[in-house]
Amino acid sequence: MFKPSEAKLSCLSVLKGNNIPFLIGGTGVGKSAIVKEIAEVLADGKKLTDSVHPKENEYGFISFRLGLVESIDLGGLPYIEDGTQKKAFLGNLPRSGEGVFFLDEFAQAHGSVQATIGQLLDPKGENEERRIGDYVFPNGWKIVLAGNRHTDRSGANKILRHCQDRTTAIQFTHDVDDWLAWADVNDIDMNVQGLIRYMPQLLWSFDPKSNDPQPSPRSWTRLSDTLKTDPPKSIKQKLFEGDVGQECSIELMNFISLRNDVPNLGKICKGEDVALVDDAGLCYATTIALVEVIGKAKDDDVYEWFDNALAYIKRLSTVEFSIFFVRKLTSLRSELKDTGSYSKFKVDNLDLEL
Repeated sequence: MFKPSEAKLSCLSVLKGNNIPFLIGGTGVGKSAIVKEIAEVLADGKKLTDSVHPKENEYGFISFRLGLVESIDLGGLPYIEDGTQKKAFLGNLPRSGEGVFFLDEFAQAHGSVQATIGQLLDPKGENEERRIGDYVFPNGWKIVLAGNRHTDRSGANKILRHCQDRTTAIQFTHDVDDWLAWADVNDIDMNVQGLIRYMPQLLWSFDPKSNDPQPSPRSWTRLSDTLKTDPPKSIKQKLFEGDVGQECSIELMNFISLRNDVPNLGKICKGEDVALVDDAGLCYATTIALVEVIGKAKDDDVYEWFDNALAYIKRLSTVEFSIFFVRKLTSLRSELKDTGSYSKFKVDNLDLEL
């Protein structure tokens, strides 16, 4: 079973071989995000567009949910023109240029839809075309499939054998380190990141017998968007339950409440002697608070505060807190990467990815 970063590399390898990858994973683990990143890699600097006719400086990316269509939609709706029967095809099928055609929810598609799409999955030689009736799939576009497993209670159907034979199955699952690396560059709320670093088992959980909200990379991302709007404290816990369930919502609120117990941040930034915190949750809360304070510091203060705060955090129980602090703060204040403190920290931790 691959982790998301490995699944992405696998898809790119399959596509470079002019074949079709089929991403298979649980609900909310990031299949769509992976395919979007693949399209960005293949675009190689071109602007992504959902146009069926991308221009020379554009790269197409069309996400097509097969669970919402019927075979007649893909095969073309018949109509009569001048006494001749013709077919009208959907307006969001690629027509020209280059791009990625993402066929999502393939496992949720009815067998007749899978069979129709199967015509686009045929191996293509120099003189062969991938087509559905009169519709011809453009040569510059690549196809990526994705779907859930039967065990995910997502309405998945059995995949037709000939479709399986024409694609490369890439099964993957969630991975905490992968998601946190993604969260670093996708503006996920630091309290959410801190909680998942502190309690990684909360990133994803699935009980097929439960109809209540459950945590997943997708639901934590959604919760982060809501948390950044600063909803009233009186409704936060119940509000967050709607994304990740009661247990995770309580844990998040408990983690946020630790902010009331962090040591004097001003003294830490000034390099004064401050007692070390030892509780893991409080260590994360302190680290997050220092990132926020120094991230907003004036240019005249930011370098000194960074040096002093890093010296404090390096004395905590594990280097994990320092890695989190340096990675997050330098993403906010890139000028800190030019400091001696950052260079020394990077040399001292060559085996760790910053």
